[in-house]
Amino acid sequence: MSSTSEFVNPENVSIELIRDVFDAAMMEVTLDEEKKFIRIKEDVVARCTLSESKERVMLVAYYGIKEEAQRIDRLELANRINDQYVLIRASIDDDGDLQFDYCLVLKGGVSKKHIVQATRVFLMLVPKAVSECDEDGIVD
Repeated sequence: MSSTSEFVNPENVSIELIRDVFDAAMMEVTLDEEKKFIRIKEDVVARCTLSESKERVMLVAYYGIKEEAQRIDRLELANRINDQYVLIRASIDDDGDLQFDYCLVLKGGVSKKHIVQATRVFLMLVPKAVSECDEDGIVD
């Protein structure tokens, strides 16, 4: 049985703890100077933050979209991804770029191993979704 220190919950989580979990898993990560987010560099670059309540670990990744792409084409891409991938959410941000996100709920406690595995799944699914769903070739 795992010890309670193996579980992360809103009471014991910090951005530094999450960074240390990623470091122990041999992931390439850096903590920003203000200690607000972690930059994860694997096959895709992503950011990891904690919600204000510390009840969620939030992952986000961005892909640029060609400037000439119409808004409807951008939205259709996000919709195609959301139709085919239920573990990640795609949207178009205010700048018109493709944004992916995923939240991991910490309430009740989550193992450090699960945090790493969920993050790796996110990092694997994002480029796969772009590759499979960008039928019009609008992703930069």
